[in-house]
Amino acid sequence: MAAPTVTRALRAYVHAAGRPAAAPDTAGLPIKVVGLFERSHGIAASARLAVRAFEALGAPVEAVSLTGSGGDWRRRLADATPAAAWIFHLNAPEMVGALACLGPRQVVGPRFGYWAWELPRAPRSWLKDARLVDEVWAPSRYTAEALAGAAAPVRVVPHPLFLEDYQGIAPLPRRAAFQAVAMFDFNSSAARKNPRGAIEAFRRAFGEEPGLELTLKTQNGARFPDLLAALRRDAPGNVRIVDETWPYGEVKRLIAGADALISLHRAEGFGLPMAEAMALGVPVVATAFSGNLDFMPEGAALLAPATSTAVDDPQGIYRGQTWAEPDLDAAASALVTLRRDPALRARLGEAGRRVVAEKLSPQAWFQSLPAAVRTAALAAR
Repeated sequence: MAAPTVTRALRAYVHAAGRPAAAPDTAGLPIKVVGLFERSHGIAASARLAVRAFEALGAPVEAVSLTGSGGDWRRRLADATPAAAWIFHLNAPEMVGALACLGPRQVVGPRFGYWAWELPRAPRSWLKDARLVDEVWAPSRYTAEALAGAAAPVRVVPHPLFLEDYQGIAPLPRRAAFQAVAMFDFNSSAARKNPRGAIEAFRRAFGEEPGLELTLKTQNGARFPDLLAALRRDAPGNVRIVDETWPYGEVKRLIAGADALISLHRAEGFGLPMAEAMALGVPVVATAFSGNLDFMPEGAALLAPATSTAVDDPQGIYRGQTWAEPDLDAAASALVTLRRDPALRARLGEAGRRVVAEKLSPQAWFQSLPAAVRTAALAAR
């Protein structure tokens, strides 16, 4: 069974069902994290990270996966099921669909929705759907501001990263004297991720100079063959485009072997690949806009200034509003500087690791949670 289409009628059903009475005692009950655990996108990764962080604390936690090998959403709860907390790592429409599948009155206990949105203003339907939860959690201040006016309080809860996952990573074999990497998923909007910006900044920095290489790692290009073909056609000879879905470990090896990660995005709710590059000690050249600014203080990355521009997304994933247009000359200058200055690359790498340890550790993540969730997690150990 595929994910249910969130029609007006389905949304009305879930809202009309209301909330069941609170469980009289949730002491010792598990925390349930609901998500699309088998998928490869960012919000699925956030669900896996949350479960792991609770496990590291010794808190009882259960992953409620809405996708099996066949993408099965048939997970209706047979009875009212209390939990210390229900945390939905699903955006508002998918959360409404999940509640409809599980049974809106079967989900007993505090509810939290972890939502990622990339434009300056979240859809009105999302703001209304917030009444289905006790709090909405956002991965960055940028996303939290986009959710202003939601029918529930909004809290910033960054993704937790485990630094040990990024230690001792064997880089992929080096292909060039200076090599950069950029990454995106076609399902997440090529216009928003802006791979053309990364390619153009690399071209302005180095032309078609041999011995240098930008690897553009993409996935799901087969769903958008015209866009992928245009990227391949327009890329200079020192840009390699790889459109494949890789195991997570291989992606980390690709980043670890780079001298720079480029993200000239037009908007990001958080920017997990940038944070992971910093955890790996790889310098980042990024747009000075949106969610990544929460973990990119001065001296931890090279930021390209940006101007505001109207959203133009040929895929139709995003419409209306504005996002950023990064300064490609500034990005190109940053790349030239990184190539010439290995000491700067080393300093940025060390600074990036320190920032991740300070701002994105499991401990920092835990302290950002509501007091009631922290208490429940610690009491049940």
